[in-house]
Amino acid sequence: MNFILLFFTLIVYTLKSLDFVYLFQTKEYRLDRFFVFLREEDLLKLLFGRRIRMPGATIRNLLILQLVLLNTILFTLWFSNTSLIQLLIGLLLSPVFALATIFIGVVLSDVPVQAYRKRIISQARVKIQKSKTIFIGITGSYGKTTTKEFLFRILSQKFKVAKTDKNYNSDIGVAISVIKNLQKDTDYFIAEIGAYRKGEIKTVCDLIKPKYGILTGIGNQHLSLFGSKKNLLEAKAELLESIPHGSMVFINDDIKDKRFFSNKTKAKIVYYSLKNLPFAFKTNLPGEHIRQNLLPCILLAQDLGVEKSVILKAIKNLKPVANRLVKSTGVNNAAILDDSYNSNVGGFMAAIETANDMNYRQKFILSRGLIELGDEKQASYRKIIDRLKRSKLALLTTDRLFKDPVFADNQVILFPDEAKLLNYIKAKADKNTLLIIEGRFEAKTLKELLAYSNHSPKN
Repeated sequence: MNFILLFFTLIVYTLKSLDFVYLFQTKEYRLDRFFVFLREEDLLKLLFGRRIRMPGATIRNLLILQLVLLNTILFTLWFSNTSLIQLLIGLLLSPVFALATIFIGVVLSDVPVQAYRKRIISQARVKIQKSKTIFIGITGSYGKTTTKEFLFRILSQKFKVAKTDKNYNSDIGVAISVIKNLQKDTDYFIAEIGAYRKGEIKTVCDLIKPKYGILTGIGNQHLSLFGSKKNLLEAKAELLESIPHGSMVFINDDIKDKRFFSNKTKAKIVYYSLKNLPFAFKTNLPGEHIRQNLLPCILLAQDLGVEKSVILKAIKNLKPVANRLVKSTGVNNAAILDDSYNSNVGGFMAAIETANDMNYRQKFILSRGLIELGDEKQASYRKIIDRLKRSKLALLTTDRLFKDPVFADNQVILFPDEAKLLNYIKAKADKNTLLIIEGRFEAKTLKELLAYSNHSPKN
């Protein structure tokens, strides 16, 4: 009996440890992001009721799991000579032990990681100092990656252009992209710059010294990490502060705090908005917020000498960036709007607006909820629900707050987990159904939702 209990204790400890490694990996191994996650989640469910997920095979994960292996050996030696009661207590507390182990492992593994970061950033700095490339910085609460990709495609029609890869927007991400993509003949390098705290954008700007800056939009994404709206605004302004006098910054004219940002730069300010287009253009891109990301790209391209005809041709051939309102066919031949890269209040509202303009018998928007909104989470959900009430969409979600009685909305259908939500979709969806995937879901869920009958995206 003791042996069986010991075996199950070690199994539970190991599996929970793997799951916590997965969680830390999704939070970029940042303790601040993990603590915010803990505040937003049910701790008991996290410890005892959460389905196990496997982490990716990375060097850091392997380092962390060495501690799990060591503890497994120590636990075996310790519990092999204990009583039945002690073994039962050990089994019950094994998820707690697992969390503590991975927490310590993340802290210890940060030592070699920081040494690696410093070396990579130093190499990137040397490469930049030897280069005559002009850097363009893009930041904001949302729209950074889309704007970067659009600008890259337009400027590439005339210049040799490089950019940060994927959504690499931290100091180490930008540095890795510089080492990989910056060439001797690169004319312009477009850097997406993100942050969770004040000072992080400044660190990247000190590295690349951008000549041009684009501020895409401001929301409350990651507000709980910044600590306050003031801190969030000051963090985003760090890009504008780094742009030298005589150069140019492009600021979304719809930002409520644009006066705050205009006072943070010595560069020439150009405001952009869909209400004031530089010239008429046609595009197959879905959603106003996606098309708005084009505007600073057009204005900057014009300033850099790209001809209007070249810009128009590039715009005509633009396709949506992956996982950002990309239209395709999925489960049961339903139409899919894949907006699964990330989710924020502005993007959520824009997805609803885009869906309203599409003609389908039934429309569902799928969401696991928004994260790291801090004290503004309930107010943000209220905005989404109020907009949902003026549409014909039903919201399918696993986030209990969306079903809060104060919202009193029967357009929201709550599910205990993704599997139940997916089963509902499989039963309901057909070729006359539109599914909007708003925000991230598990890879398995996305794979089934995006089970293409037609692999070519529809534009």
